[in-house]
Amino acid sequence: MKRTCRWFLLIVLVSFGLFAGLSWVYAQRLTRARPSVVGEPPPDLPSPVESVRFATSDEQILSGWLLPSDDRRRGIVLLHGFGGNRKQMVPRARFFREQGYTVLLYDARACGESTGDTITFGYRERHDVVAAVRFLKERGCRDIACLGVSQGGATILFAAEELRDVKAVICESVYDEMVHAVDRRMRRYTGLPGCLAGCLLVPFAEQRLGLSIDEVKPADHAGKLCCPILIISGEKDERTWPEDTQRLFEAAAEPKELWMIPEARHEDLYHCAGYPEKVTSFLRRHLADAGLE
Repeated sequence: MKRTCRWFLLIVLVSFGLFAGLSWVYAQRLTRARPSVVGEPPPDLPSPVESVRFATSDEQILSGWLLPSDDRRRGIVLLHGFGGNRKQMVPRARFFREQGYTVLLYDARACGESTGDTITFGYRERHDVVAAVRFLKERGCRDIACLGVSQGGATILFAAEELRDVKAVICESVYDEMVHAVDRRMRRYTGLPGCLAGCLLVPFAEQRLGLSIDEVKPADHAGKLCCPILIISGEKDERTWPEDTQRLFEAAAEPKELWMIPEARHEDLYHCAGYPEKVTSFLRRHLADAGLE
């Protein structure tokens, strides 16, 4: 009997040690920087394309591409998703440049060729989009929109109070709060709710970032935007459930629009049927002299 108890205790201790170790490893992986060599602009981007670098208020240096338009008044900032880089936004950059926008796409901090040590899921990245909007304004743009995918959309919402000069915002596949984002991913990959599977991962990540998970809630900031917002998500998104998107939409201030795309998952929604028309219509109505025909 005693031997059985000892073996049972040993198994429990080893299992807990493995769980704790894996949680620590995944916390490091989730928050670590993801630098990459982006290289030269793709040859099919409309010319000219300028390679640019600009600084944030907290002294990060961001790298990006600027596609200037003949009409410098209208500009759009494109924000990629978690762990990606500006290349993720190239199809949208091509589309908006062809529509007459000056386009700025950049690597978020700790991604691509930008500086930074950790990823904070949009929270500290808010300084990045504020710097990007300022950069476009310095280039003469006055009617500026922002479009962010997943973490990129969360970044815009975290910066809401500082984006007073932005005329329109588009957020795609954005989580409403990090607690739900963790839960959805844990259920998908482990079959367990986030409160169990992530019970050690979350505090490890919080300690590494110096940030509480309760602070990472884009929905708390959505209502602070001073411009129209279009929220887009997939009805079958397994990482941002429809009810998460609905909560985000309800938290946003008017004027606001919601587009749930049937059959779409957590994917690049740019390739979904009707995307160019929906986005073009939204911007035409809310950007001065948009002239998108």
